[in-house]
Amino acid sequence: SISPCRYHVWPKGHAPTDYAKWRTATVPYRVAWQPDFEPYVVVRRDCPRYDQRFVGFGWNKVSHIMELDAQEYELLVLPNAFMIHMPHAPSFDISKFRLSAGYRGCLQTLREEFHQDLSRRYGAAALKYLTAERSL
Repeated sequence: SISPCRYHVWPKGHAPTDYAKWRTATVPYRVAWQPDFEPYVVVRRDCPRYDQRFVGFGWNKVSHIMELDAQEYELLVLPNAFMIHMPHAPSFDISKFRLSAGYRGCLQTLREEFHQDLSRRYGAAALKYLTAERSL
């Protein structure tokens, strides 16, 4: 069967995509950034790279989309495009994330540093990310 990738595991990751709308769309439609959004993207080669702080499990895709949104990239859903996610074994790092309070604490510290860096680079425009994080 065909279904949205891991939507049942982490709905927040793809909620803005609005798969019900995608199924009937005939033209691209814009979506707005939301906390924990981690879509699969097609971007130009010269777009910002993933933040090197986020290796292993946690926040690599989320931080990348925040950076693109802060730079005012348009987030568009293409009606006639899809990807296929190949099943694979869980990463070693997801086990560390689930089992280690230290790992989760380090990730939280990196998230806070990332928010501070966004604030320095984008000023008031980056406040929405910090506000969203605190309301979760």
